[in-house]
Amino acid sequence: MVEKFSRRAKYAKKPPLSLVSPVGVVVTLPEPPPSLGEAGLALWRSVQAQYAIADAGGLEILRQACAACDRAAQYAAIIDEQGAVIMGKIGIREHPLVKAEIATRALGGRLISRLGLNIEALRPLPGRPPSPSGWTPPAR
Repeated sequence: MVEKFSRRAKYAKKPPLSLVSPVGVVVTLPEPPPSLGEAGLALWRSVQAQYAIADAGGLEILRQACAACDRAAQYAAIIDEQGAVIMGKIGIREHPLVKAEIATRALGGRLISRLGLNIEALRPLPGRPPSPSGWTPPAR
């Protein structure tokens, strides 16, 4: 009887993994910094909803990434208002904030990578089985 139960348990579908907090402990997420703008606040809430970052180092990296997101949004708004190119003494040239926006977005991406939030499974489901390799019998 015990043997049959263990075989069934072995092949039973496993429940998905979930985070469990100790009994009686309420886990509260830290509030976003008041200095964040709309874009940074959206990033903060999205990341906290999915990953629940609570350590001091992770929170500081997330704060900096959100601030970079805000700054990039500010640069983008100015560029949209004034145009991507401006008239200078020599002639038409690229708006100086274009490079700053690119650099700020790159900083945000590096900070998100530092938190390890850029790693995602390539395929949520298994793909097609591989084609057979090695010797195959000749067709008749």
